[in-house]
Amino acid sequence: MYSSNKIKAAGATLMVGFLLAIAFASTAAAGNGKVLKAERARADATNRFYHLGKYSPAATTRGEQARAQATNRYYRIGRYAVIETSSSFQWSDAGIGAGAMLGAILLAGGLLVALRRRSVDKASPLRTT
Repeated sequence: MYSSNKIKAAGATLMVGFLLAIAFASTAAAGNGKVLKAERARADATNRFYHLGKYSPAATTRGEQARAQATNRYYRIGRYAVIETSSSFQWSDAGIGAGAMLGAILLAGGLLVALRRRSVDKASPLRTT
């Protein structure tokens, strides 16, 4: 019998808690409308972020679409983009290589001339017999 009283007391406590939760929830929702305004503002911001409702692309007007196309045409984006084909040959790399080769040839030529003159100056004197 003691356990049945315990179960009844727990059930009554849960029922009172449930009724209090309903009472507080209804008074909070019926407040002065600030909660509803906040929920509407949050929902509107969510719709704007995810492009839903009046912010969806399907809801845009003809004027907005014409303006968007003109902007795309002016900045060459979207379907108005101009894609240039590029060759796989890099002219800048070829120019650097040609310049380096020319420098190496000039350096080698200068060293050759310097060594040749040095060997001619150190040649043995002519013998007269």
